[in-house]
Amino acid sequence: MELKDKTILVTGATSGIGNAICLDLISKNAVVIGLGRDKSKLHQNLVDHSKFSFYSIDLTQIDQIESLLNNITKSFKLDGLVHCAGKEETVPLSVYKHEKIHSLFEINIFSGIEFLRLFSKKKYTNNNSSIILFSSVMGELGQPGKVGYCSSKAAVLGAVRAASLELARRNIRANCISPGVVVTPMTEQLFSQLSEENIQEIKNMHPLGFGKVDDITPLVSFLLSDQSKWITGQNIKIDGGYSIQ
Repeated sequence: MELKDKTILVTGATSGIGNAICLDLISKNAVVIGLGRDKSKLHQNLVDHSKFSFYSIDLTQIDQIESLLNNITKSFKLDGLVHCAGKEETVPLSVYKHEKIHSLFEINIFSGIEFLRLFSKKKYTNNNSSIILFSSVMGELGQPGKVGYCSSKAAVLGAVRAASLELARRNIRANCISPGVVVTPMTEQLFSQLSEENIQEIKNMHPLGFGKVDDITPLVSFLLSDQSKWITGQNIKIDGGYSIQ
């Protein structure tokens, strides 16, 4: 699937899924602009690649996003956004403080809404662009200790549905991807804190087992391509069957 001549902005470019998305998009001849905190975590194949550029930003600093986009798009407009950056946290409800929930919402939803706002402007984007925000199966399902995470990912679904209606006048599509557990360095770090029994319990909740990053990238490319020109406002789950139980 070719994405030639499309310029795509990818947040969370230094994470497992975000990194894989950048590599996949470049292999399909897209020009990719990656955002993240730590450039040293980028895959070596991205560093100094002619079709890839990287900008460091802390996306919890919402007021910095527009100025960065102004800097990035001085000589061109964007054709797509993949907002992959996110934060996961497990905290018992009894000890949850609003400050913790707010920090989750800043990265999981507030930054995404800011990108939706900016992508609605002709200054930054071409008509017929495509936007993908990452939610989670936890956006529709519950789990103990994840009040903040589940609610923030549910908010992503609502934001995309509403935004897709406003963006349609420019034929800009907005959709969600909701993964189950995907094996990345981040999930491996989380698993290091769990017993083998607990990990197996989580795995058993996914009838097809845990996912890999290359289970996610084909759908991203499809939703960014012109082949998905009649798909908008949708939430597409890639979860190995987790949500059907």
